[in-house]
Order: sequence, then structure tokens, then C-alpha cells
Amino acid sequence: MTQHAVNPARRRILQSTVLTAGASLLPFGAGLAQPPARARWRRPAASSKIGVRMLQSYARAVRAMLALPPEDPRNWYRQAIVHTLDCPHGNWWFLPWHRGYLGWFEQVCRELSGDPQFALPYWDWTAEQRLPEGMFDGVLDPNHSAFYGTGPEFEARLAAAVASSGYWTSPGGVYTRNSQYGQLLARNIRFDADVMFDILRDPSGRMFHDQPGARGIVRERPGISLATSDAVAPATIRAALDAPDFPTFASPKSANHSVSAGFGVLEARPHNSVHRCVGSRDCNFTETRGFMADMLSPVDPVFFLHHANIDRLWDVWTRRQTLLGLPILPAGVELRTDLPDDQKSAAERATDYYRWAREPLLFFVDAKGAPVTQTRAGDYEATGFFDYDYEAGSGEETLPKAASAMARAQRVARRVFPGSVLSRAVGGARPATAQVKVTAGTLESAVEAGQTVVANITLNFPQACRDPYVVILNGPENPHGIDAGSPFYLATIVMFGHRGSCGALSFALPLGAKLSAARGAGSSDDALRLRVVPMHAMMGHHDMGDEDVELVAANVEVY
Repeated sequence: MTQHAVNPARRRILQSTVLTAGASLLPFGAGLAQPPARARWRRPAASSKIGVRMLQSYARAVRAMLALPPEDPRNWYRQAIVHTLDCPHGNWWFLPWHRGYLGWFEQVCRELSGDPQFALPYWDWTAEQRLPEGMFDGVLDPNHSAFYGTGPEFEARLAAAVASSGYWTSPGGVYTRNSQYGQLLARNIRFDADVMFDILRDPSGRMFHDQPGARGIVRERPGISLATSDAVAPATIRAALDAPDFPTFASPKSANHSVSAGFGVLEARPHNSVHRCVGSRDCNFTETRGFMADMLSPVDPVFFLHHANIDRLWDVWTRRQTLLGLPILPAGVELRTDLPDDQKSAAERATDYYRWAREPLLFFVDAKGAPVTQTRAGDYEATGFFDYDYEAGSGEETLPKAASAMARAQRVARRVFPGSVLSRAVGGARPATAQVKVTAGTLESAVEAGQTVVANITLNFPQACRDPYVVILNGPENPHGIDAGSPFYLATIVMFGHRGSCGALSFALPLGAKLSAARGAGSSDDALRLRVVPMHAMMGHHDMGDEDVELVAANVEVY
């Protein structure tokens, strides 16, 4: 490492525990020697005995936050607006941002619920494929009378507080990207009227939902759809957890956390699908009904249980990688030091880790409503910062045993099979189609050997996309009638993120066991056919949707 002309005592490498970045750099045996100590708070499954009790404390906190004046940053709607303003999707800051958001929110709940033992429950939608029963009770349902029932009421109560929030000025009157105002301008949010327009008046689809339409799933029909069930299935979760490195697991690299680049398996499938399921009528993806469908989604209390499960799976992946002796953070973490940025070596500043860890996250507040001092993505790379862990849930079964971990650590090289786009237009009389030259036997052999096989689909969106799309693997020439129960159904692509998220976006879709099921009509022994069709066209509604979306690339990846 390049040396600096500074006191050597300041040059020390940061020490880490097994739960943090350095664990992946330890010799294999060291990573297995000492199990991590139990954290101070353990987040339970929502429907467990402890989880049901925690939901009662959660309800007290929600009611207290709803009762706070809008000028208090801990007010329920002010907390939700933080997500609207700043939350990243479709890039590798998706996970640390939400960990920070949930961690500080949990502390606010602990303070306002009066329960010092409060730990945020998680909804394990893989094991429990229905909304947890308690989420229909009292203020845990956003249709409760304690919530604002209409858009005009929301505006009357929130507009002045948002305008006077301090978001709209630069410190000392000097513009800098590393300020709240600089971050908002990067997302084309210029002043408070822009926020209210997006939430209440955007003709392409407002974010506020009047009661009784604040949530799409109702007590009488609490289950998720077949397409959502596929998105959260054990096979999908296993494929997500088998990602060999951080960008593959967490979604791709992008220029900053305002820009979407694509969606890894975890974000493309369970994350996006559950959001759109809860936020559409009867979980049909096509009829928006409820806050969970868009960026004001934290108005629905189930948001935090959904994201606690996403965060839990990140923790499972981190522990799994550690046991396998594989990296748990972006490349270059081994070079990090505690030196100020202007004294770091050129080699350290040139790493992925350095760029990822110093991304500014500036909108969080603590349990008293004060701005936090932890304002970079790297502050939230480990659960240890908030001193919590999780009650075991789905995905834990993928953790390798000591005897098998050594063998799994010797991974085969990543292979990519490029595809050719045969027809680009997504819509109209013919679906967009791509073909990937690879034998079915090659891919099925990889699956049998325990490798993960993923199709990467890249769609170009000229403007922000709200429509869902179905991806078909092989199958008959006429795709209509293929649904989530068909052997040729691969996935449903549903978007979630800022309205400015457009351009070319990739989606990682696991193939796995679907390879064998999709053999037959329309299949070839030496190629796979991938087709993309608007969901509304699959349902026979050819007059719906006017998005000029194109399929621009496809490939199959094995790792």
C-alpha cells in the first residue's frame, strides 16, 4: 500500500469482527472459530409469539407518530416523505440506505412506544404467503381513521411543514452536492411544490391514496398472488443468496444513489413484487390501490416489516459468504483505513468500496428527531451498528455446514452466454424476443451441480415505467393464456423506484428448475427463447398501456 508522510499510528487498518467486512478476508477456519454473540435486540418474525407482542408495541409507536405535529421529523408522514425524497432503488446503495432507514426508525419506535425492548418484526413472505393477521388491526392498517383520509387533508397538514423543513437551502448559502438540497436537485426536486405535485397531482399517477384505498390486500383476501408467490419462493431466495459478490446480490453499480442501473434477483423479484402486490387491488399488479405501490410506501406500516425481511436476507447472505470465505462488501475493502479522505492513498480511493462507502445518506433522524451524524453508506454495512440480529427465518437453510463450506468456497468461474435480440418492441401483436445460444443440457447440468443460472433481461424505458411485464421461457408461438402457473412462465417484471428511473435497466431472473419445465413447445436443444409481453396484453387488454419500451439485450449467466 502506498505510504503517506503522516504519523504511522494514524495509518492503522480498521479492525473488524466476524460480522463486519473483515470476516470475508480471514482464513477459512478463523471465520468458523467463534459464533457471533447475540445482539442486544433480536427482530422476530411477525407471526411468532414474540412478533405478535412486538406488533402491539409497534402499533403504540405508529399511533404516537401519527399524533406528532408535522413539524416534528418523527411524525409518521414526515418519516414516509424521507423515503419519497431520498431512497435509492435499482443500484448497490439499495441495501445500506434501507438498513439505516429501518435502524433509526426502530429507535424512534422504541422511544415512542415506551417499550425499551422493542425490535422491529419482519414479514417472512416466503414462509407466510399472506399479510400477517396483526397488520389488519388498528393503526397497523393505513385505512384506519388516525391516518389522513384524503389528499387535501394531507396537503393541508403537511405542506407548510415540508416547506419549512430546511431541505431547500444550502449550508452557508454555498451549493454542494453533499447537502440535502444538493441531493434533492440530483433527483429534479427543486422546491416543496415539486414534492406535493409528485405526491398529489402527477397526472401519470399520484402517490397519495385516499381511504379506503390505502392498501390493496384486505383482511378478507389476505393472500398473495401466484406471481408474487413465485417471486418469494424458496428457489428464488436461494438464487438470490447464491450471488457471489456484493453488486450481484445488492443490485448493480451506478453513478450515485439517485440513478437506477438494474435490479439483482433480491430487488427485482421479492422486493419489487411484494411492494406492487400489497399496493394493487387483490395483488394483481395492474390496478394500483395503496401506498405500497410507490415511493410514499412507508405510509403503510407493512413497509417496515417487508424491508426488515429484505435486510434479514442481506444478513443471511453476509453470514453465508463469511462461512464460504467469500467477500461480503464491494471490492477494495481490505485497503480501507481510518484516515481522512484527503489523506487516503490513491489505491484506496480507487476502489469500489471507497466509492460505495462514502455515498452521502443525509435525511435520517434519531429517536429525538435530530439529524444523525452517520451520513455515509459505509456506516450501515453491518447490523452491529444498531446492535440487532434476527430470529431465524427462510433462507437460513442455505448456510453451509463446516464440512461443505470448504468445498463450496472453490467456486467455478462465472460464465456468460450472450443472447441475440430478434424483435425489440415490447407490445403490439408480437412479443419482444431474444435467443440465447446454449444447450439445455449445459444449463441443467449446472443446476444439478449446485450452480445458479440466471437470465439477465435489459429493457429500455424512454420514461418512467409503471406497467408490469411477463417474461416467457420458450413456450408456444401464441403466448396468450400463459400465466404464473404455466411451465413457460419465467417471471413478472414490476418496477419500483423514483419517477426519474428510466433508460436501460437490467433485471436478473433465476432460471433454475424452470429449465426442465420449459422444455417442449417452442424450445430448442441448442438455444433458449426469452420473450417479454406486457401483462395487460397477456390478460387480453390490448388497448391498455402506451409505454414505448424495448428489449435491448439478454444473456444467461452461470455462477
